[in-house]
Amino acid sequence: MYHGKHLSDKTALITDSSKVTYGELRKKILSYAAQLLEYGVKNGDKVILAADYSERFVSVYFAVHWLGAVSIVVERNATELSLSPLLQELLPELLILNHSDSGGKTYEIFQDTDGSCSKGTFTASAWADILYTTGTTGTPKGVILSHKNEVAGACNVINGGKMEQNDRNLLTMPLHHAFGLTTLRAVLYKGSTAILQDGIASLKKMNQNIRKNRCNSLYLVPAALRILYFQTRQRLDLLLGTLDKIEFCTSPLDKKMRLVLSEQLKGIRLYNSYGATESARTVYMRLDQNMDKLDAIGQAVQNVSVHIVDEAHQVIVSSRNRIGHLAICGDMNMVGYFNDNQATEQILEDGIFYSEDLGYMDEDGYIYLAGRNNDVMNIGGEKVSPLEIENTALDNEGVSECACIGVEDPEGVRGHVPVLFVVGSGNQRFSDSVLKEYLGKYLEHYKMPYQIIEVKEIPKNYVGKIDRKHLSELWQSMNNK
Repeated sequence: MYHGKHLSDKTALITDSSKVTYGELRKKILSYAAQLLEYGVKNGDKVILAADYSERFVSVYFAVHWLGAVSIVVERNATELSLSPLLQELLPELLILNHSDSGGKTYEIFQDTDGSCSKGTFTASAWADILYTTGTTGTPKGVILSHKNEVAGACNVINGGKMEQNDRNLLTMPLHHAFGLTTLRAVLYKGSTAILQDGIASLKKMNQNIRKNRCNSLYLVPAALRILYFQTRQRLDLLLGTLDKIEFCTSPLDKKMRLVLSEQLKGIRLYNSYGATESARTVYMRLDQNMDKLDAIGQAVQNVSVHIVDEAHQVIVSSRNRIGHLAICGDMNMVGYFNDNQATEQILEDGIFYSEDLGYMDEDGYIYLAGRNNDVMNIGGEKVSPLEIENTALDNEGVSECACIGVEDPEGVRGHVPVLFVVGSGNQRFSDSVLKEYLGKYLEHYKMPYQIIEVKEIPKNYVGKIDRKHLSELWQSMNNK
């Protein structure tokens, strides 16, 4: 709201159908907040909002905050029926969806008027959002974020990626996910411009947005970058060469794509950021300046500290052969999980977030991931990271994509063994024997895949993370025939 007065004529948002200045955005937020009051929404109430790439969604989202109410952002095509478990758990005051036949209200109830209302009475520690995780490690959990958490998360994005007020940022991520929503908050907190685009399916639309709206910064998930790579016939420079900065999040960018970017996008700042719904954007890696640390995810950003700890939460001296959990401290760490004190106590203690991610830190403070706690394989008593096997395989020119999972040893000797799913590069006929021979040069014997399986694609969730659960089910189905 500060920028609504001091940057009133500057463009805040650009969507497919509108362009909104900070002054206009402030007026819409105040007007919609007054209309929310008429629907009975007050301080502390919960409002479920279906995400959309529109200025109306953005305005209503912040209008909820203005009143001191709590936003729960869900996917854009959600219906009252699909949200039934959530409605029973949250008991929201208002449900706002995108389609009239989906149940609840729609954004059409909001009209641009001269209405206004006073800011609700609440503190920085009051709840602002309940944001649900992707459920990659189990049932999705409702992450409670305070206003203080969200400001700190925005600052992490601004500091980590060196965001400037004159940046024109193209956002292509789902806005009901932490990556998209945190980036949007950071852009508006900084006073720069957000250009909202519904994914990257249309190459023509992306090209038009970059040129017409003079975008200099792009945010997307690694899976989307890979799609663009093939859509542009492996010439990303023709599409993205005019940008100043590109940032990736949700999962580490693989080594092969890092090398492609370093070759094709010289002079462009390339960032890989790491974070969680529970702890926003805590680690940043400047890819174009650290080619000697291709496997690292980066260093902790300003005002954030990261340590590697053991199962008892004691700090350890970590290494590639001695990994531990990432313990993260900073104001962005969540309040807790909604209605789940037990789960909260397992990963949040004295304000420190103990991640399920495992890794180690080198002498320069660079952090390397080994995988999720449930993904790391115990092979004959040795802990093996699926990421190490994947990155080694990706160095082979015959591999386009791959994913590794641990399965029970069919011979009953080693506990678990690695299985590698591979997408061939298309440049040559795929051969598992050739790949095995290659891997044997770089991996210890016990890390060698028990089986290599060629697939057409690697399954991923909606934010581009490898769906290892799906691969485990695929393995089970293949072996139960």
